[in-house]
Amino acid sequence: MGARPAGAARPVRRYGAVHWLGLATLVRREFRAYLKDWPETVVAPTFSILLYVAVFAIASGEAVGGETTAAWAGPGGLLPFLAPGLVVYVVILRAAEATVYSITFLKVERLVGDILMPPLAAWEVAAGYALAGTASGLVTGLPCLIALLLAAGTGVADPALLALVLLLGAFLLAAAGTLVGLWAEKWDQAAAFFGFLLIPVTFLSGVFAPVALLPDPLAALVALNPVYYAIDAARIAFGGAGTETVGRSLAVLAAGGAILWACAALLIARGWRLKP
Repeated sequence: MGARPAGAARPVRRYGAVHWLGLATLVRREFRAYLKDWPETVVAPTFSILLYVAVFAIASGEAVGGETTAAWAGPGGLLPFLAPGLVVYVVILRAAEATVYSITFLKVERLVGDILMPPLAAWEVAAGYALAGTASGLVTGLPCLIALLLAAGTGVADPALLALVLLLGAFLLAAAGTLVGLWAEKWDQAAAFFGFLLIPVTFLSGVFAPVALLPDPLAALVALNPVYYAIDAARIAFGGAGTETVGRSLAVLAAGGAILWACAALLIARGWRLKP
């Protein structure tokens, strides 16, 4: 999938405009690899989120003696405010991890032929990894969503909107993870993306507190954060109040995902950091 010599004829595609079988095979392979360690990749994040909830309940003084007051759960409580952000956090974090670590593993183990050799166009490879990461994030977020809804004692006001927000948010971070996987040459670089960028950016996007409470300079920076739009739209889907319009939030997520996917496809086509 490297660049063709000048004047060389474009190879004939024998599989049509889209190699559907090859694309589906790549997505299935990556998704199965993610599910292989399902206790760690799918179940563990739900326990981690429930620990977050327990810490907040204890710190706020709303959970005493095993009883939860109305100020903590139920409509208008703190937990229904936290739940959308926590679900988005789990979904996007796992979507990014699935692509970053998968591509980094191939590079560290010198198995990049798995990326370069299949009869897939660069954009199909980028789409395959992004879609597999998206599916990984969504399947991880489902048990977390169920657990938080049960704990909060509320439902989702607009399930279709929530599903769309999580889908676009997961694809956005899966595409970003593809770029990071292409960039990373070793595990430390891959881990640095999460420790120094994704997790801080996520925490400063309205997960635990309304953005309106932040100082003006920080609030302006948060407005440039696409994760903020995912959390804001998810909060509206849960029946809460948002600060952005749904249309704007969805447009930011869709445009961001498309741009990152296109960038990943371009870099794969050039063999960036994939060829010695």
